[in-house]
Amino acid sequence: MALFCRIGNLFRRNRIDRDIDAELQAHIAMRTDDNVASGMSAEQARRNALVRFGNTIATRENIAATDMALGLDRFLFDIRYAWRKLAKSPGFTATAAVTIALGIGANTAIFSCMDAVVVRPLAVPRLDRVVVLSEQDSSGPRQVALGNYEDWKRQNNSFQDIAIRTSNDMSLTGAGDAAHVEATLTSASFFSILRAQAFIGRVFDQSECRPGSDGVAVLGYGFWQQRFASDPGVIGRHLRLDDRDYTVIGVMPRAVQYPSEADVFLPLAPTPQQLNDRQGRSYLVTARLRDSVTLERAQAEMRTIGERLAAAYPATNLGMSTRVEPLLDGINGDLTPLYYKLVMCATLFVLLIVCANIANLQFSRSVERRPEIAMRSALGATHWRLMRQLLVENILLGLVGAMGGLVLGELCLRLTLISMPQSVARHMAGWSNISLNGRSFVFSVALALFAGLVSGFIPALEALRFNLSDQIKAGSRSATGSGRSRRIRNIFAVAQISLAVALVIGAALMAKGMESLLHFGDVYQPAKVLTFNIDLPARRYDTPQKQAAWYTASLEKLRVLPGVAHAEITTSLPYSDDIWQNDVEIENRPTMPGKIQSAQRIAVSEGYFSSLKIPIVEGRAFTANDTLETTPVAVVSRSLADRYFAGGNPIGHRIRLRRPEPRTPWLRIVGVAEETSYGLWDQSRPAAVYMSVRQVPLDSATYAVMAEGEPLALAIPARKALVALDPSLPMDGEMTWTRRLHENLVGLIYVAAMLGVDALIALFLAALGIFGVMSGLVGERTREMGVRLAMGARREDILSLMLRSASWLIGAGLVTGLALAFALARGVANLLPGVRPDDPVIFIAITFSIAGIALWSSWIPARRAARIDPIRALRSE
Repeated sequence: MALFCRIGNLFRRNRIDRDIDAELQAHIAMRTDDNVASGMSAEQARRNALVRFGNTIATRENIAATDMALGLDRFLFDIRYAWRKLAKSPGFTATAAVTIALGIGANTAIFSCMDAVVVRPLAVPRLDRVVVLSEQDSSGPRQVALGNYEDWKRQNNSFQDIAIRTSNDMSLTGAGDAAHVEATLTSASFFSILRAQAFIGRVFDQSECRPGSDGVAVLGYGFWQQRFASDPGVIGRHLRLDDRDYTVIGVMPRAVQYPSEADVFLPLAPTPQQLNDRQGRSYLVTARLRDSVTLERAQAEMRTIGERLAAAYPATNLGMSTRVEPLLDGINGDLTPLYYKLVMCATLFVLLIVCANIANLQFSRSVERRPEIAMRSALGATHWRLMRQLLVENILLGLVGAMGGLVLGELCLRLTLISMPQSVARHMAGWSNISLNGRSFVFSVALALFAGLVSGFIPALEALRFNLSDQIKAGSRSATGSGRSRRIRNIFAVAQISLAVALVIGAALMAKGMESLLHFGDVYQPAKVLTFNIDLPARRYDTPQKQAAWYTASLEKLRVLPGVAHAEITTSLPYSDDIWQNDVEIENRPTMPGKIQSAQRIAVSEGYFSSLKIPIVEGRAFTANDTLETTPVAVVSRSLADRYFAGGNPIGHRIRLRRPEPRTPWLRIVGVAEETSYGLWDQSRPAAVYMSVRQVPLDSATYAVMAEGEPLALAIPARKALVALDPSLPMDGEMTWTRRLHENLVGLIYVAAMLGVDALIALFLAALGIFGVMSGLVGERTREMGVRLAMGARREDILSLMLRSASWLIGAGLVTGLALAFALARGVANLLPGVRPDDPVIFIAITFSIAGIALWSSWIPARRAARIDPIRALRSE
């Protein structure tokens, strides 16, 4: 309030100064001419004129100061009077404040989450200047080759600094059981690009990014908390990662969570041979734009550099271009911001319903206050003065509701943070920064002002629409609303029902789509499958023979455990969204220019197809005889056979998977498998190439152990069996397949839950709005009901009359709401597979449910109208 007064005083002072300057010139000229004419010297005349003008201005400034003080006093009086009026109506004040608190609390909680995760996920100064660079070919964006990065760094003029990094799954040993650690290997310039300083200790510099000098580590804040219990004395301690010791030199601050999954930051120390490598594209590049450089200019320059490199190194760079995009665009992908915007819009709808509900309450209250307003008007109060007083009351009511909304928002945030699985939260940048901060407070106050003005403006206008003479004559006996007031209240009630219908149907469709996604994998009985991941350290498992030997020995150990029905290995489980897409090359069949041949790359063990009951429609599956010493073979999906071998038999043909690396050897097709979907969101079932892990072993894989009983009971025996083979290899992410699917959908589950809460609040407020409208109608038509009963009308007729009035409102709200719901349903259907935008069950069930709830809300005041005592109703007039 003091800030608004100061701003008003500043503008007023500037206007006064301009007026004084103009008046001063005119006054001095006039007074000087008069005094000179009377014989006084010009200088003395000018001096006297200035003195007299100064006295005049001092008087005016005193008057202006008095006016401003009086205006402030009036404003404070309005606040005190509004507070007294609200205190005298505790029922109305409590109901309105709680209603506003529901709307503002929900909006504040969603805004705080969206602000931390989508808008400001990183506490990085001028985050809009940080960009990500990638290579791109006809199939889409790709990671970067180290040799190309070196040329980018030397040839660009657009970036202040440029950094490169890669990730590595490592095993932490030497401190109890082996643990999985996600390490980020990066150049030292990465920290300067993010403008990040260590929370404790320091970050590494460029001198430590050389082979032999790279034995230092900077811990991520979350890893420091969990593994070292936030010990400030961690600096100088040693970590043993993949059989190598690293010295801890620093801890990253909590606000810098990029990459969000990083546990440890290590120096990237490439050898001279690696610096010249343009084949292996497994790096990510980050840069900060110079102050005078736009994103478009940087894109144009990098495109030119890319063309130059393609001409110089056609074997590896031909057809490749460079892409520059803001870091913020890709931190949380495309779906996270979209879902937050969807929930934010739905929650703002709830606030609009709140405003309509409060407006209806204010209509009833303004009718009761018309005698008071008429009396004040008769005593000289202007319409603007009365309007200001009523709006101050509404704004004060909104601020009271905002205080409750902040408490409710804090509670919602606590529940959200507690219920999010840690394994999911660590992959969301900014998640641990969610809190009610200053921006949340300003947002809540803005919503309170908005709610106060929107819900109070029209009722205030209606309260001032009266005939002063008639109102004073009637006094308090005729406190009834006008037809116009009733129509506006009816419109608000219809709007509440419409928005509630749209939100409830949208939430139901979202929930149904989520439920269907959760059960996509039921055909594989995921509740009886234990899954976990194993990463093989490159320092010890540095040859395909060692990797294949591990997979063979580990499967033999697991398959003989009691309670194990099957134990298999795969790089991707169905509906896991863990897909590697590769270019497919078919022997003796060159690819047409501009045509892309691609397929999913999946390595599996020999019993994978039989365990998951995936039929082999042609040829055979893998066997234990398919080893490194035999001819490499492949099983392809039916869609690949139909697409690339239409009209022919694919058995016996040879294919090879190339970019992105690593490139596989030529694989002879020995079988065709039935289609299986590995994408949770993409239901198109793209082509797939299966390889044997014994022939093309990789450095990481997912184990699927099918249990005869409770799958989690096998976690400890499985761990012991693998520790017996290699105690330094950690099992990571032991969980059932069902839980793995659940975690893949946890974001959608949150969205569905938030929409469901919004829908329930909207439905409750709509029912409350109908109840309020009908109660007001009963109060206004009490005399009419008394006359009807006195003239012989039955109470059943009165009840029927009131319910018919309510039915028109409910019907109009349902029709409008269904139109909105159809539009919203199309958007939900585009987001989720398996959702019908015209689902008859949901539309019919929810329509009848909302109609029933609204009629029940109307029946209570209608029954009260039917029980009116006609003698008392007529006597009150």
